[in-house]
Amino acid sequence: MLTWIELKADHVKHNVQVFSALAGKEKLAFVLKSNAYGHGLKEIYEALKSENPAWLAVNYVDEGVMLRTLGFKGRLLVVGPFVPEDISQAFKNKLEMLVGHKEGLSAWLKGEVKPEIHIEFDTGMGRQGFRPAEADDIAARLESDKKLVRGVCMHFANVEDVTEFEYANVQMARFDTVYKVFTGRGFKVIAHAASSAAALILEGSRFDLMRVGISTYGFWPSQATKISYKHLHGALIDLKPVLSWRTQITSTSNVPAGEYIGYGCTYKTRHAMRIAVLPVGYFEGYPRIASGSEAYVLIHGERCPIVGRICMNMMMVDITDISGKSNVGDTATMIGGDGKEYIAASDVAGWSETIHYELVTRLHPSIERKLI
Repeated sequence: MLTWIELKADHVKHNVQVFSALAGKEKLAFVLKSNAYGHGLKEIYEALKSENPAWLAVNYVDEGVMLRTLGFKGRLLVVGPFVPEDISQAFKNKLEMLVGHKEGLSAWLKGEVKPEIHIEFDTGMGRQGFRPAEADDIAARLESDKKLVRGVCMHFANVEDVTEFEYANVQMARFDTVYKVFTGRGFKVIAHAASSAAALILEGSRFDLMRVGISTYGFWPSQATKISYKHLHGALIDLKPVLSWRTQITSTSNVPAGEYIGYGCTYKTRHAMRIAVLPVGYFEGYPRIASGSEAYVLIHGERCPIVGRICMNMMMVDITDISGKSNVGDTATMIGGDGKEYIAASDVAGWSETIHYELVTRLHPSIERKLI
């Protein structure tokens, strides 16, 4: 095992309990889409199941089927796109589906079997969902299947990246008209809109259900969300990151002054250096763009800069200052803590000009995930 990901089960449970205290566990749908945000669907479910979540959410029907295979008996919401062939699988596995486009609604209405559904409305995201003005027509088309329509929902476009929420309030006002159309026609539906950020900082958006994604794994959705929460509440809640990413030194070498390191001859040593090779590159999910930035890893609790271009399956790091205590087989940390030092996923994302969502979801599925 040359590289591995560690997942702290107690941190998963802690984050669940934080949100349960915030709004009540029965109102939470923990989102395990995209391989549980790169953490590992099977492993995160294993950590979650002792908390008896009422709801889980995924992006694809196949992910929902996997959770049923793993033993989840609660309500399971599929929030992403689907094709007509998915409908029978959803019915067979008791998956509730989001329907937000005409083709999907037509396929569902024509289906021999019909899973329970939630109708998605586009209140300003511009991605998927019916327009609010279509609500009465959609409700009329669903009149004969009223009992199978379990919810109406929307997605916020601009909550995470701002500290003012005028647009979110516009979206909620539009959504309110949709909800009233359905309840006015006698539909017994729940309403849901909030993801992690909205659940944290927009109390009025919590409605009947919240879809908690990134914060299940101990991440603040963004720095703006963190600032907004502190402004509103005076102190921060304690979200605990679940994931650490580690590897081992596979070789070391002495490189004289004036020599190049890595592809493209982009890095030239200014003095004699001791270099360690780590068996991790952009195939495994460490972004190539971090090459030449201030990126570093931790070895024996010390910061060791990445030098030269990150390769497909390797990177080189400067261990000159700790060469006396660094050997082949020693552990290097790319995300997580070592001694008094800590590298957050958001640090690596910043070095790579992206966001922590993208970073963790791109960690290669073949890397072993270890629940500890």
